[in-house]
Amino acid sequence: MKSIACSLLFCILLCQMQFASAQDNRTLPRSTPEAQGVSSESLMRFIDSLQSSPHEFHSIMVLRHGNVIAEGWWKPFQPNLVHTMYSCSKSFSATAIGFLVAEKKITVEDKVISFFPDDLPENISDNLKALRIRDLLSMSVGQEKEPNWAVLSINWAKEFLKTPIVYAPGTKFLYNSMATYMLSAIVTKLTGEKLIDYLQPRLFAPLQISGIDWETDPKGINVGGWGLRLHTEDMAKFGQLFLQKGIWQGKQVIPAAWVEEASTMKIMQDPTASQERMKNSDWLQGYCYQMWRGRNNTYRGDGAFGQYILMVPDADAVVVITAETANMQTEINLVYDHLLSLFGPAALAANSKQQKLLKNKLANLTVKTGFPTTAASSATATNSGLAGKTFGVVSMQRGIDSLRFNFNKDLVRLTIFTDSATHDMNFGNNQWVTGTTTRKGPYLVARARNNRHEIPTEKIAGAYSWKDSKTLELKTLYYESPHTETFRFIVDGDSMQLQDMSSFDPTHPALLKTVPVAPQLQAPRLIMRGDDMGFSHSGNLGLEIAYSEGIETSIELLAVSPWFPEAVKWLADHPQIEVGLHFAITSEWDNIKWRPLTDAASLRNADGYFYPMLYPNKNYPKQSVKENAWKLDDLERELLAQITLAKKYVPRLNHISGHMGSIGFDPAVTAMVKRLAAEYNLVVVDADFPLTWFPADLRNKTTEQKVDAFIAALDQLQPGKTYLFVEHPALDDAELKAISHIGYENVAEDRQGVTDLFTNQRLKEAIIKRGIKLVGYNKAQ
Repeated sequence: MKSIACSLLFCILLCQMQFASAQDNRTLPRSTPEAQGVSSESLMRFIDSLQSSPHEFHSIMVLRHGNVIAEGWWKPFQPNLVHTMYSCSKSFSATAIGFLVAEKKITVEDKVISFFPDDLPENISDNLKALRIRDLLSMSVGQEKEPNWAVLSINWAKEFLKTPIVYAPGTKFLYNSMATYMLSAIVTKLTGEKLIDYLQPRLFAPLQISGIDWETDPKGINVGGWGLRLHTEDMAKFGQLFLQKGIWQGKQVIPAAWVEEASTMKIMQDPTASQERMKNSDWLQGYCYQMWRGRNNTYRGDGAFGQYILMVPDADAVVVITAETANMQTEINLVYDHLLSLFGPAALAANSKQQKLLKNKLANLTVKTGFPTTAASSATATNSGLAGKTFGVVSMQRGIDSLRFNFNKDLVRLTIFTDSATHDMNFGNNQWVTGTTTRKGPYLVARARNNRHEIPTEKIAGAYSWKDSKTLELKTLYYESPHTETFRFIVDGDSMQLQDMSSFDPTHPALLKTVPVAPQLQAPRLIMRGDDMGFSHSGNLGLEIAYSEGIETSIELLAVSPWFPEAVKWLADHPQIEVGLHFAITSEWDNIKWRPLTDAASLRNADGYFYPMLYPNKNYPKQSVKENAWKLDDLERELLAQITLAKKYVPRLNHISGHMGSIGFDPAVTAMVKRLAAEYNLVVVDADFPLTWFPADLRNKTTEQKVDAFIAALDQLQPGKTYLFVEHPALDDAELKAISHIGYENVAEDRQGVTDLFTNQRLKEAIIKRGIKLVGYNKAQ
């Protein structure tokens, strides 16, 4: 009995701990509206105004005198879930700078270049020398355009610092998220911590904010200007902290002087704006330190698509909103027009009936699907020709490879296949069905390197509707973000058009053609290999296009070639493409040469270059490896050097192939390559790899003739077998016209034809329809 009692007590304590954990973010005091001078009935009318507006609201929280008097979440949004803040993040970044100032580690007058000595441009302009932390905080850097292209690079700070500063810092406003990133980078430089970790004991712990995350750049620095995800109540706590001049539960968390400094106007956005424009705009009232001054003596943190932390000092109120809207001004106008006048000077008589009605209204908010209320016919899915089928995407842009539909009563399951992942998503019949997905949803900063790296799965709600018997719409609400993605499928005979629309850009959908995939138990596999990356800039571009806009599945990299550094940069930006080392011991072209990475005397000609040929060639007498006294030791050292260099910059390297036959020209060489490759866990694909050459002869053909011959050969592929097609994409440009050797003079024209073949839409459609799987060596068995 004693054991049972102890177990029961443990369970009770565990439940209490779990409940407390789930409620951690609910630490603000609650009160009735009337007790804080606001009518519950008038608050209901305010909620009605939100409901009837064109904006999609996700949550609302209203504080008066430090108490929550109204709070609601439009389902499936929930109080215990975080929400993407976009530029509301900036106000938190500025607060970190405030703490550093209070700790006397910096001043706002400190020069920005002093923190980044290793990232400065060669020529440092006077304006760059003059740039202060204060200028970053007030969006007055002086750059003519925000250097948002920096997010495509590895080193964002370096890109920012090399962007010209046209105007004297502090004199001209330009909204600049990269300036906020620099604030975050300064925090990390000074403290050795990420911004979110630095703020943890200073801000988040005192406010009892937990379970949040903040996006990072490729170097692990929080991006600062966006990427923070908070709960609605966390936003409210931050706003209330500022309203209370930095005091929280009797403790001065942020110095009052910093709160004043950060929330007062530092620069006007447009000093030339007319009174009429200023009267109607909350973006022309002055900018503070990563906050905006607003009309009605307000100030705020705000983020794209309608995320607001609005401080209203005159009413001792805070209003927090998460939403998605295309018009943030009319969204905030609803607060001004329908809420601010409700804050009375004294408490009102209790009104339990209206309070109950308000609570009920707030508890039953739901994001509308936007579909008609008429139910779809149960036979629609079958009649449409979609049920149970897989459709391949013919588009030459990388993204979705194929789709599969499954219908079960009022549920649609869509499976999305890419070249590297499979995503399952469920949709209810005109009602939201919640779940999770590994598919990344729409995002304003989706092109940033490392974006949302910290978020392995996203919470989603899906709903579908048939517009007619041939048109199916699927909506995915990513409900820890502001955004929705809509797939519209339009059946047209034997094919189907896919329109992929993000909610923040519905007028520019991606338009993709899809075709049904022939079901096969053991589909043939086809490796489309592109060789010689690094031999020229033109070759690199052709190989890039053949992958990004075509059907290339593997790239062979020449570590010894002159354009190797450019190649590895592109490969780093495209981590899905398979890469192999193209082991080179020859340099075939007349006008461009490369040398061994080692001394390798037996592999060098009189000028120190590789010999042009592997086998004897009448046009290059005595200039082949086979005609000279090559040494196996030289070959081994050279291969080791090439492997080491390639893996240094492309760690995912998974195989070795031979350039111009370098692996198979002698049994001793083949054995050596296999042994060394095994030490580095690399597959030697030119030796003992179980595949068949693709059965097509494309020599001396035009591009269209090549496509026809390739398609004809597809019908010869046998189930369960893997086939290899090897070619050399490049562009017909001035550079490649200068590259040739005797007997191969039309290099530019020929290799442009290869690029055209790899990117031919008719060819891709033929591959898809036959159910042939495009794979790399890593998936060839």
